[in-house]
Amino acid sequence: MEIENDIRSAIHDSINICDLLIAFMIDGNLNVAYGVGYAMAKGKNVLIISADYSEIPFYLKKVPTILLHDYFETSCAILNFIDNG
Repeated sequence: MEIENDIRSAIHDSINICDLLIAFMIDGNLNVAYGVGYAMAKGKNVLIISADYSEIPFYLKKVPTILLHDYFETSCAILNFIDNG
């Protein structure tokens, strides 16, 4: 239990100091969804990267999302998001 609390605390600390959270939503990982929700509650900018829109929980569907096609195309899309955000 102590290790779990340490990990959660480290995630919170990292999100608290970031300007932008880029979350890779792969295989519907609920830990990532939790991190996205926490970041949103803290007023952070959030970008989701996902292979498929169906992997994103319904309550995060309005968060800006880039589909992961290939690494070059996705990298360009991330940089465009940052430049225009």
